[in-house]
Amino acid sequence: MARATVVPGFIDAHNHLSIAAFAPDCVDCATPPKSSLTEVLEAIEQHCKHAPPGQWVRGMGFNMFHVREMRNPTRGELDEVAPHNPVFLIDASCHAGFVNSLALDRVGIDEHAPDPAGGEIERDKAGVPTGTLLENAANPLHSASWNAYAERDWDHSVQLLNAKMREYLAVGITFVGDAMVTAKSAELYRRADAQGMLPFGVQMLHAGDHFFDTHDLRRSDIIDRIKQPGSDRLIGGTMKIFVDRAYPGPAIDKMHNGCCAHTGVAFYPKTEVGRLAKKAVELGIGTAIHGMGNCAVNTVMDAYESSRSGRSSDAVLRLEHAFVAEPRQAPRMAQLGIDLVANPGLAGLWGELFNLWRGDGQDHLRVFPVKSMADEGVRVSLASDHPCGTFSPVEIIATAVNRKSLKGTPIDPEEAIAPAEALRMYTINAAHASGLAGQQGSIEVGKRANLVVLDRDIVTCPHEQIGLARVTATYVDGICIHSL
Repeated sequence: MARATVVPGFIDAHNHLSIAAFAPDCVDCATPPKSSLTEVLEAIEQHCKHAPPGQWVRGMGFNMFHVREMRNPTRGELDEVAPHNPVFLIDASCHAGFVNSLALDRVGIDEHAPDPAGGEIERDKAGVPTGTLLENAANPLHSASWNAYAERDWDHSVQLLNAKMREYLAVGITFVGDAMVTAKSAELYRRADAQGMLPFGVQMLHAGDHFFDTHDLRRSDIIDRIKQPGSDRLIGGTMKIFVDRAYPGPAIDKMHNGCCAHTGVAFYPKTEVGRLAKKAVELGIGTAIHGMGNCAVNTVMDAYESSRSGRSSDAVLRLEHAFVAEPRQAPRMAQLGIDLVANPGLAGLWGELFNLWRGDGQDHLRVFPVKSMADEGVRVSLASDHPCGTFSPVEIIATAVNRKSLKGTPIDPEEAIAPAEALRMYTINAAHASGLAGQQGSIEVGKRANLVVLDRDIVTCPHEQIGLARVTATYVDGICIHSL
């Protein structure tokens, strides 16, 4: 008789489902498996040959660190392969985008356009935009292209969302937190929910008007959207706040000759993060605050500490990422009761970049310091951040245990965690970060029967076999929704 192992359903508390859902209608520019910029451009060209003139075209999965040329495409190259369509090639991090002239024209970006706060329009020596847009500068492209895809056919968009969720079920995911929900993506979720097309629960972590926008909590429309009542399948009530940028780098404090030197760029001042956190408490809104570098982590902890007054004792305080942080930050994080939603699975595609962010001789910093945090009592969850990396929980657990990039580079192996701890981080800890520990995340009487059947015991099997585990069945509320 074949053996199997039953575990609680995996909870991906930080995912970008509403972006990933449109991948089948976008150009697959994933690197790997593509290994050159030429292949990426050819894929865009072939797609545009069959697209109606003037229709938006999005490319997904591009990562310059995994192409031979080690660079991004230029505006001219994209003009050449897509002369009749506005193209938005999304960096795999989602923190940058690469566009052609038609796309720039659509959103009104030319040599006279100013850099927005928190973003940069890359320009050549003559001041002409090159087609590379960083952070907030890419906001209008994110919105214009995503909205065009969604609004082309809302019913088709709902079907794409449902299909992506079924891909997640195939790897054992039974709940997702979408970590960047705009007004339009919230509409997509509500349409899907009304049609009974959400096969499992989704928590919406709400954005402002655009992807990286700062929330204006004076506006009733934003507050109403965040606080709009949900359903058994759709949960709101939480907002996403960004602290630091990926380009030119996260907010990191480094040490040189005994002196602290700050690197990277924040989206806005520390005081603004604290003000937003306090206002959220006043409005009864939950927060998930993105902080990638150790300086940003301190900013998040300061904000949560300063906004303690008026918050219920069981409020969830989420810190997203902590890609490059300090083990000595862990005791304070634990004392504040902060849930760290970490993404060590990103070491696969991005490990070398995170090592570069940390730099040489920075012994106080670690990349994905999940073990250090957990050892000091921080409740750590594992999440994918898909489409920035794989969405397979067993692959992410394998990376958290083995601590190697796809190129075989060790990524701070002393931060490796035991498989049993990784499983807990993907289930009950993630349920707590989502405010649902009383309903799911463990196999207990009275909880939802969200269960996954694996073809092996990932806790006891050899570490190199964890990522090979297959999901043979996934149950949501006791009903088998996926099986081999």
